[in-house]
Amino acid sequence: MQVPKRMAIHGLNLSMAVFTGLSAYGLLLYYEGGADIARATSLLTTASYIAGIAVCIAGICFFGVQLDRRKSEERREEDARKAEEAARKGRRKSMGGGHSFP
Repeated sequence: MQVPKRMAIHGLNLSMAVFTGLSAYGLLLYYEGGADIARATSLLTTASYIAGIAVCIAGICFFGVQLDRRKSEERREEDARKAEEAARKGRRKSMGGGHSFP
């Protein structure tokens, strides 16, 4: 599945922001009460927290790969355009630039 560059950037940013938020939330809970809070949370809460982190990591990987692909496609297109432009300039010089004065 291909994702446009703009969507890849936004998806990557959103995944990283949510991951950072979940990580900060987890660290704050740990420093506030650590083991007591961990024992007080239900299995469903813990599982959903872990699932959220896993989805964020998967999103970072997926959108990061998509963004890298779009950037490499752009670089290839730019290189092809430059090569074509250089070839055009080379043809122009060889066609009409041979004037010599005695």
